[in-house]
Amino acid sequence: MEFLRWSPRALASFLAVFALTIFSMWDAPAQGQTMLTHLTAPAGIGEYEWALGVDRLLKKNSKSLRQRSQPTQGYIYNLRTMINSPAKWDTLVFNIDPIGPWLAKNKRPPFPDGLGKLQIRGLMNCTWPIWTLVTRDPNVNNMSDLKGRRIALGGKAGTATVMAEETLKAAGVYDKVKLQYLSFADITSGLLDGTIDVGLALLWYNAAANKIGPTQGMVSLEASKRGFHFVDWGADILRKTHDERGVPYKILTVPKGTMPLQTKTMVLYANPDYVAVSKDFPEDRAYEYIKQVIAHLDVVNLAGGLGGLFTPEFLPFGIQNLHPGAKRAYREAGLIK
Repeated sequence: MEFLRWSPRALASFLAVFALTIFSMWDAPAQGQTMLTHLTAPAGIGEYEWALGVDRLLKKNSKSLRQRSQPTQGYIYNLRTMINSPAKWDTLVFNIDPIGPWLAKNKRPPFPDGLGKLQIRGLMNCTWPIWTLVTRDPNVNNMSDLKGRRIALGGKAGTATVMAEETLKAAGVYDKVKLQYLSFADITSGLLDGTIDVGLALLWYNAAANKIGPTQGMVSLEASKRGFHFVDWGADILRKTHDERGVPYKILTVPKGTMPLQTKTMVLYANPDYVAVSKDFPEDRAYEYIKQVIAHLDVVNLAGGLGGLFTPEFLPFGIQNLHPGAKRAYREAGLIK
């Protein structure tokens, strides 16, 4: 056969394209159905995984919508993709937090032109990650103790890193520490093997139910029984970061015993992560999306991990810019007025 005389590279390329074509045909929406693309977050931290639950529930229950979730580099990537893809605003769904739009509003990198014509509208909450610094060094307990230490934050372009860097600047120690930028899995490994002194860590938070869910990294640190503990951000430093530096995170008081490793009441910060669309996303699609999620939230809960924190009350909680279609679904369900 002719293709047997192709080079290995050409044959591999052909087979890859062929497989992708077959997959697309197999998973293609039927006539009258719309395929949405959901930009989530890096695989392995929980957001992509629960989004697959939404894919499943729409496929089983919705006559008009299908969704294909895909893991991404993170929220800044998602926002840049949205800004640059106006022709797809009627089918793109994306995970976002207040930090990316704040950077864009102030035309900070990588958003020299701001949000352009994009107007963001919320569909539902993802989670409110609570952020902490963790160490096993008994001499590191507050921000002033960080001087000279090796501190690992998240990915260089991530909004989690932006928040942590701004807080370190407010504390006056940003230029006095040695920063590394790692994945959160690598941060856990580095803390366990001692290659980093202090690492950024998170827990998942359902703000409507005041319910905190542990992450795998935090579970691993606690299970090691090596004396890991939290570094106190300091309420005054968090307030300075929020009020003077303008970082739009939420400042929370977390009672003693709420989190793994926690031995005292702490003031921490969280950034509300939510699922969003453009203002130009059709109202009927937003309505159908939220209506189906409310009706079949158990499918998301069964995804485990982060998905287990979802409750009907949390879906619209605290979102100021709800899409009109989402509002209609929440009102019908009695979740908002």
